[in-house]
Amino acid sequence: MSITKKSKLKIIRDSIPHHTRLKLWVKSAGRCEFSGCNKPVWRNDLTLSDGNFGEVVHIIGASKKGPRGNEESEGLQTEFSNLMLMCQQCHKEIDDNPDRYPTKLLSQWKKNHEERIEIQTRYPEDIHKSTVLLFSVNIGERATSINPEAYRNAMFPRFPADEKEISIAKDDFNGHSDIEYWQAFAGDIRRKIKWHFEEGIDGKKIKHLSVFAIGPMPLLMYLGKCIGDAVSADLYQKHRNIADTNHIWSWSKEEQDTETRYIVNSIRINKKGRNVVIVLSLSGKIDSNRYQGLVSENFSIYEITIEEPSIHFLKSRKQLEGFSREYRKLLNKIQATHGDSCQISIIPAVPAPMAVECGRVLLPKSDPEIFVYEYDDSQDRFRRVLKIN
Repeated sequence: MSITKKSKLKIIRDSIPHHTRLKLWVKSAGRCEFSGCNKPVWRNDLTLSDGNFGEVVHIIGASKKGPRGNEESEGLQTEFSNLMLMCQQCHKEIDDNPDRYPTKLLSQWKKNHEERIEIQTRYPEDIHKSTVLLFSVNIGERATSINPEAYRNAMFPRFPADEKEISIAKDDFNGHSDIEYWQAFAGDIRRKIKWHFEEGIDGKKIKHLSVFAIGPMPLLMYLGKCIGDAVSADLYQKHRNIADTNHIWSWSKEEQDTETRYIVNSIRINKKGRNVVIVLSLSGKIDSNRYQGLVSENFSIYEITIEEPSIHFLKSRKQLEGFSREYRKLLNKIQATHGDSCQISIIPAVPAPMAVECGRVLLPKSDPEIFVYEYDDSQDRFRRVLKIN
C-alpha cells in the first residue's frame, strides 16, 4: 500500500470515543469476548502485572479491505454494536481467519458474553447462591472427572455458584467388594454431607445445592438419601452425545419441555409376601434372567420403564420430575399393598440424576427398608451391595 493510501486510510478511520471504550470494558467485564476464552485482559497472565492488555476488535472490518470489511465498514467504525473486546491472541486469530469467524458468529458471541455478564451482575446482594456438590466415584476401571467450566455453564443463568464446593471423590473404589465395604464408604458420604449441612460453607448455611454426580448407582441413591429434601437442589445429567465438553452437563434448551411417559408394570404380585423387587429399566432394558435367580416365587416384582430404554433418553428437567413422581407413587402403592414392614430391593439401570432422586424422595421414618443391587459384569448378574435406609 502506498504512503498516500495509508494516509487516506488514517483520515477515514475514526477514533473510538473514550465513553464507547469504557462501555465496552464494562459490558464485557474486562474479559476476552472470544467464545471459550474469557481471559481477563486487565492483567498479564505471565507476570500477573496489572495493565490494559485488551484490544478493541471490529466485527465488520474498520475498512472495506480489512478482515470482514464491506460497504458498511466506514459507518460502523465507532458503533458499540460493532465492537468487541479481545485479548491479543484471539484478535489475531479472527483477523487471520475471517472466513472461519464471520460477522454473524462474532455478533452472537458478543451478545452471549455481554448477556451473561448482565445476568451475573443483576443479582441483588441478598440472593442466595447455589453450592456445588461434586460426587465423582470410578465405575469399574473407568475413572470419572467433572470439568469446572462445564458445571458452571450448566448452572448459568439459574444460579451464581459459591466460590467453594462440596467434593466427594474416589478413583479407586472397588465395586467387587462385599456389602461391608460398600456400607463403609456410604458412611463416609453420610458424615461428609451431614458435616457440611451443619457447618455450611464458610460459616454460611447451605440454601441450595447444584448436584453433579457420577458413580455406581447404589452410591448415587445413598447420596440422594443423605441430601434428602431439607435443602432445595437441582440435579444435572452428563450428556454423552454432546461434542462441546464445556456444555456436557447443560440441560438442552431445545428439549426443556420434553416429557416422557413412564410405564409402571406389575410383573408379579404376592400380597402376602413382604419381599418386593423394583426393576428400573430406563437407561437400558433389564432382562428378567439377570435377576430371577435372586428372587423366589413369593417375591412381588414391579417395573418402571419407558418405550425405548436408552442411555441418551434423559434430556430435560421435566423428564426427571416426571420420574420422581412415578417412583414416589410406586413406593406409596407398595407400602399400601404389602405393609410397612415389607422389604424392597431395587435393581437399577437409570441415569445418574435419577439414581440420586431415588434416594432424595425417601421419607426417613416411614418408608420400608430398601436395598440396592449392582450389576456384576464378571458374573453377568446383579448382587446386593448396599442398604439405603
